[in-house]
Amino acid sequence: MSHSADARFVVWAVAAADLVVEVVVDAMVPAAYRVLHLLWVGCALVLCAGFGAMTARTPHLLDARVLRLRTGPFRELSLPLSRVVGARAEHGLTVGHGVRGSPDDGEGVACSVSSATTVVLVLDPPVEVRLRRGGSVMARRVRFCADRPAEAARLIREAAGRAAAQEPDRDRAGA
Repeated sequence: MSHSADARFVVWAVAAADLVVEVVVDAMVPAAYRVLHLLWVGCALVLCAGFGAMTARTPHLLDARVLRLRTGPFRELSLPLSRVVGARAEHGLTVGHGVRGSPDDGEGVACSVSSATTVVLVLDPPVEVRLRRGGSVMARRVRFCADRPAEAARLIREAAGRAAAQEPDRDRAGA
């Protein structure tokens, strides 16, 4: 499941505007410093391209047992589908980035590249989540970002339903 298209768009829009401004600035920079200015512009473009690649090449992964929410270099969060009891599209905002606690929800965490979140998972029983800045939280709700939130929520609900249906079979086989 792809994520962070909104953050990529903002980064690329700022980069494009900066490139236009840099052409004007380059005309004002003395010739002796133009090489340094061009290096600066090149570094800025490489960083923008790196951010775009980082978020586009690390989608959230969903398999038969685990949902892996990824936030690029800001870590990832793996959740067993057998604990997911609900998923819905819901736009929200949790300040920060990476895996972090939700200040207005003691049993909630957010896992995203930017502050925006678009999907909420409900877990039962709660899952222990290690936060990016240390510590851990027993999370009942996990908020994350998906480019198509309604479709992501539907896929997760379906996969969680299949995982829950297989869970009793494993208990009987182990007994």
